[in-house]
Amino acid sequence: MPRPLRSFLAPVTSGLTYRRYVHLLLGAVIALPYAALVVLFVVYAGIREVDSLALLLMLVVATGAAVGVALVPGVRALEITAARALLGATVPDPDPATEDAWPARRRAAGWLLLNLLTGAVAALVTLIVLPSALGFLLAPWRSLPPFPTGAAAAWMPVAALLMPVLLLHAVAAAGAALARLAPRFLGPTPAERMAVELARSQAAERALAERNRLARELHDWVGHALTVTTLQAGAAARVLDTDPAFVARALDAIAEAGRSALADLDHVLGLLREGDRATEPDRTPQPDLTDLDALLAGARSAGVTVDAELVGAPSEVPRAASREAYRILQEGLTNALRHAGPVPVAVRVEIGSGRLDLELTNPLGAPAVERMGGGRGLAGMRERVRVLRGELFAGPDGDVWRVAIRLPLDGRDDRAGMIGRG
Repeated sequence: MPRPLRSFLAPVTSGLTYRRYVHLLLGAVIALPYAALVVLFVVYAGIREVDSLALLLMLVVATGAAVGVALVPGVRALEITAARALLGATVPDPDPATEDAWPARRRAAGWLLLNLLTGAVAALVTLIVLPSALGFLLAPWRSLPPFPTGAAAAWMPVAALLMPVLLLHAVAAAGAALARLAPRFLGPTPAERMAVELARSQAAERALAERNRLARELHDWVGHALTVTTLQAGAAARVLDTDPAFVARALDAIAEAGRSALADLDHVLGLLREGDRATEPDRTPQPDLTDLDALLAGARSAGVTVDAELVGAPSEVPRAASREAYRILQEGLTNALRHAGPVPVAVRVEIGSGRLDLELTNPLGAPAVERMGGGRGLAGMRERVRVLRGELFAGPDGDVWRVAIRLPLDGRDDRAGMIGRG
């Protein structure tokens, strides 16, 4: 088939054309009650015996009901479904928060009015074209005034065949125009699109923050366990033949560190699995300052002398701050073991009025430049402290490495007094 002829007959063979035709005729069907009301009031207005005031009151009520139907919640959803299924329109999902807001209802009512008008025109043209095409087809053989007959009507059957095709072309064009207009009437407004984009960006930001938090948790948990395990294994290897009792204790400490790391890893992986957060948000209790003794015992089992001082009651520290403080101390001990070896470490925890002070000091076992470089330990500490609006000092202080942190506990950003040099 030649391409021009194929293009001419495309609306005839396309299923989309007939779906759009159905959409237009549905508009005509919906327009019938409105047209009947108009005819009814015109007829009543021509009757002299009708009370004008009663007619006006009925007109107001009927107009209110007709307009109210177009503003009913849910009409927009039906129109979106019809536009997608019958017109082939690409209508984005509206924002659920504003789906039934009055601006959206008004736009849906405007779309309904447009459907009524185009449907009424399509139905009227159909009622003219189809009988006319039938008359054109029979005109050469039957007398159908005002059509000519005989040889003078020889051209009319050809026109009769063309008229439905042209009608389908008009239907396809009208349906395409409505499909282009549907997103403007039924889709989200610029404000709604902005709200959706904002919600998406906020969700992405929360997901990124959650991934970063889990990365910090994994670094702290597994890093601490591996550091303790490495030091214990090294110490046990050095005294393997001379101190069996120490080797046994070291192996027990390695096993305990491994079990703890596996439990923590299972917790992180559980959080990463889709759906676990909704059903099991806290499968494993998070350690906090009330578990400080166990943390210090783990460091001591690695051969580190830990001198700890606790002032105040850890149970009085808010849960979030207590968890983060525990992780900070854990990371500080891990850094001391990793960079300085099994040197004495002094830990001080002071829970004051509206604040929490943490301090870790140990002799410098490596140059300060090496301590500051590599790893995510200090960066993780800074992130935790920043989230809690605290302040941190980490660096050499004379012949010791000092980490000092102050966290506000009363909701105020209390920066009075510096906690260290630098």
